[in-house]
Amino acid sequence: MKIFKKITVWIIISLVVQFAGLFYINNYFLSSQTEIKTKKIVKSEPKKADVVIKVPEDANNISVSFDGRYLAYCESSVLKVVDTKDGNEKNIEFKDGVKVSFYKWQKDRDRILIAEKESSDDGSKFELSYYEAGKDIKENIKALDWTDEKAKIDDIEESPFTNVIYVKMESSGERTNIYRIDIMNEMQKVTTRSYMVGNMGILSLDDKLIYEDKVYSKIYVTGDDRSLTINGVENPVWVGVDENDKIYIADEKDNKISNIYCGTINDSGSNYQNINLGQSVNKNDVFVMPSGKIYINDNLKGIVTEVTSGKQYVYKGNFVQIYEGGIASVNGGKLQKVTLN
Repeated sequence: MKIFKKITVWIIISLVVQFAGLFYINNYFLSSQTEIKTKKIVKSEPKKADVVIKVPEDANNISVSFDGRYLAYCESSVLKVVDTKDGNEKNIEFKDGVKVSFYKWQKDRDRILIAEKESSDDGSKFELSYYEAGKDIKENIKALDWTDEKAKIDDIEESPFTNVIYVKMESSGERTNIYRIDIMNEMQKVTTRSYMVGNMGILSLDDKLIYEDKVYSKIYVTGDDRSLTINGVENPVWVGVDENDKIYIADEKDNKISNIYCGTINDSGSNYQNINLGQSVNKNDVFVMPSGKIYINDNLKGIVTEVTSGKQYVYKGNFVQIYEGGIASVNGGKLQKVTLN
């Protein structure tokens, strides 16, 4: 009997130990609720500064890409593109008899739109092409009609969303022709209300071109015979457009502007927002960024001012451009950058 009791006790103890072990394994060792903390070790690498980029004294039409990564300029009729990160320089090749008439960086990528001009006894022929800076690739887009020898490409506007390009060609007597090229490279001549078009801009989200009539000091939108009318504005001039298709128009007096009116092409003349610049400046010194921020450049002082906040940025040398996130200038034959924040 005593032996039987001892065996029973040992069996009970054994079962208790086993159940306790299983309970621990199930609720702690294998539990999905158990928190396991890990720490990721990240090796910090110092940010590499841009290399020193020298800009020749005879360089002209200096500009930088939308992010400031690449620099472009013409030297002795040769188009050069420089990577500001490593200093790598490329010469854009053209066939014999072809010269660069106009070039412009695209708004959202490191790509240049180029208008090439080829002259012959029959007149001048323009070829629109692009150069992809990061890939070092040049491709033709479209050939434009033969024109008179004095014709030139005055502006190119493109929309990264609608993939439409507008090319402004100025012929003898400042007569203007505008061509529209779509994503399929189909081209058509644009009907405008003016035979002498001034500055122009293109919407990002809608296929609309806004342009100045230089003769009668009016602003039109393609597809509408009526000019844009803003209350209180007598001499409207084009300033810019942001990524939300808000347009910015100023009232120019004595070649200066002091107020900018912001709205959409569908707003009535009384619904435009009046933005006071706080000073009278040349419209060419005012820059509207995709974000809608407005900057004023003072060439004499070397200061760029953000209108809304009043924040000022000092740069050295000759002003080149405001790009996304910075100011580019040339000082002592070298490219300089100032960060906007």
